[in-house]
This record gives sequence, C-alpha cells and structure tokens, in this order.
Amino acid sequence: MTLPAKEIYAALEREFRPWECTEVFSTMGLQFDNTDVVNKVYTAAFVSHEVMDQIESRGDTHCLLFTHHPVPQKKDLTKDSPPPDDRLVERLRQSCISVFNYHIPLDRVSPWSPGTNLAKAMGLTPYEEFYEQNLVKMGLLCRTPFATQTEFARAAEQVLGHRVKLYAYGEDALPGGRIALMGGGASNPDIYAELRDKGINLFFTGMSAPHIPFCARNHAAAKAAGVSILGGTHYSTEKYAVMEMVKFFRGLGLDSEFLPETPNFEEL
Repeated sequence: MTLPAKEIYAALEREFRPWECTEVFSTMGLQFDNTDVVNKVYTAAFVSHEVMDQIESRGDTHCLLFTHHPVPQKKDLTKDSPPPDDRLVERLRQSCISVFNYHIPLDRVSPWSPGTNLAKAMGLTPYEEFYEQNLVKMGLLCRTPFATQTEFARAAEQVLGHRVKLYAYGEDALPGGRIALMGGGASNPDIYAELRDKGINLFFTGMSAPHIPFCARNHAAAKAAGVSILGGTHYSTEKYAVMEMVKFFRGLGLDSEFLPETPNFEEL
C-alpha cells in the first residue's frame, strides 16, 4: 500500500500532539522532505549511516524513516550530537527517503513511549508517572517481580541482550519490589531525593557513565540519597518505543520495519 506522505504526518500529529510540549532539538516533525508518497516506513532510534545502510541493502526508495532522534548517536559524550552529515543527507535525497522525528512527543508517557515499552519488555507494572521535562512526564515508577537490585540487573542484561552497569548506592534489597525507570537519560539530579522519599532505591536508565557531564551531577545526588543507578545505554533503553511504532504505521495500512543499531557502551 502507498499513502501520501502528508496523510502520514497528519496521523502522527493527531496521535502525539506535539504542540503540547517543547523540544530540546531544533528539529521536530518533518526533517528531510524527499518524497510525496510513501511505500514503506522504517523506524529507528537515530538518523545514522548504520540505519541508511540497512535501507539501501533492501533496495527500497520512496520511504519514510521515522526516528526518535534527529541526530546520530553521540561519539563524543561530552558534547552535543552534530546533525546528520552532508553525505548522509545526500544518501537520503538520492533514495527518496524522507525523515520524520518525534523526540519529546514520543518520550511522553503513552502506549508508544520508551518508558512504557521498556517496562513492558522487562515485565514490570507501572503505577505512577514521574519526571517532568519539556512540559510532559517521561518516567515511570514500577512494581517488579524482583527482590534485589542484583536480580533486576541480571534480568535487564537478558532483556537488553548485553551488559549493563549498576552503580550500587542503595541497599541491594528493593523495597516492595519497586523501581523507577526512564529510557535514554535523566538530567535533573533532584529526582534522587524524590525517589528516596517515595521509598525507591533503584533508577534504571540509559546513560550512566560519570564522565558524561550531566551524569556526574546525578551520581553525587544519587549517592547522597542512597539511590542506585542502573545504566543500559541510550539506544537499548529507548529502542522499544520505535519497535512499537511499527504497529502504528501498520495500523495505517503501511508496510513497516524496525531497524536495529549498535549500542554505545561508553555510555555505561
């Protein structure tokens, strides 16, 4: 099935209501406009050569690439991500691949969000939203079947398919089997005192390495509050959202496919 690109963009706007939030990137919505009709939608976490290699290997043209971020994964974790380079922009143009991204609109807790779908993948039961940024809530407090942080970290490795990093600032026992999670990363250090006051001693997120500038502040606050940090990489803790988005596009009658990427383990 083929659809006019504008119909797809309108459906995305109706579902995600981007006017209700603000954004940290300069781009939100249609980023590269290279086709008026869409034969297939690919979903990915980032706009990258790794993703484009996979599209080109399939020989597809006149497609839409829907991403969570309008940039590639960071190479230098101390700096902001640069926009896609000129070579990638030209590859997209020649293949008639348009790019549409929702960052904060997708982050907002919903059936499509990273938090909701990471919790689902881990077999957790969300019971409260937390962490407001850019006018929306992004994080979740969850009940788990696990008794300790060590058990939870082992389960996270099984689900994500790679190693994770536990910074054990709290007791190993999980009070009431509860944890907090937010895919990607949370820059506000005030959440650790909030979590302590809510009786939660483990925060599961993506970027956790102390050499990342915002993470350094978070580690000091987490230590002071006795709340452990479990890092699983930016990509791996957010990929479940764009995996779920395949269902959204199939619901419009379009062929859709998720494209995996390589996690950056320096983020741990």
